[in-house]
Amino acid sequence: MIPMGKAFIATLGFESSAILRLVGEKGVSSGDVIYLVTSKIPHPRVENAIKSVKDFIDKVSPKAFVKTLRLDENRLEENIVTLAKLLKTVEEPIVDVTGGPKGLSLALYLAAGFANVGKVYITTETTGERLEIPTIQLPTYTLTSKQLEILKQLPNKLTKIAENTKTSKSTISKQLKQLMSKGLVYKENKTFCLTLQGKITLSLIE
Repeated sequence: MIPMGKAFIATLGFESSAILRLVGEKGVSSGDVIYLVTSKIPHPRVENAIKSVKDFIDKVSPKAFVKTLRLDENRLEENIVTLAKLLKTVEEPIVDVTGGPKGLSLALYLAAGFANVGKVYITTETTGERLEIPTIQLPTYTLTSKQLEILKQLPNKLTKIAENTKTSKSTISKQLKQLMSKGLVYKENKTFCLTLQGKITLSLIE
């Protein structure tokens, strides 16, 4: 178990300058952790960027930790869940989405919203200015056991959901309307499906 101090979580591509600058300004000390989120497909320039971060941390604070998370950028939903769960374990994480593949930067930004992180950092390519970007704060819903049971049945038609949950169609219809009003479910050709928010919410609960 890695002792936790401050936690930096940053997407990383070919360049490490943005995260190094952020770490240098915020400071790093014993027990702090720097998570580098990068593609699972190896690339020599990415490996050099990871090495430069590790070398910098070894010099300024040898008892801090550098961890690398290698993700498939094509798995947006899965990556949001993975990163949101990580963010939820950290108090006031420092998040930077400047580097790395666009898909991973998007996943980390959205994950920050699901984890109730108020802002992320991004460094502009043209001026090198670092900006604080507010996250999209998603409402937290209290779901009943019946609503959770319904969510786990999707995608499905109303009649099939009622059969599988041994519940009347009128009750299921009412519950589905409530879930749709919360933005967790949508209807398409008589089939009820989970929205992205619904999928992430269900994954984080399970």
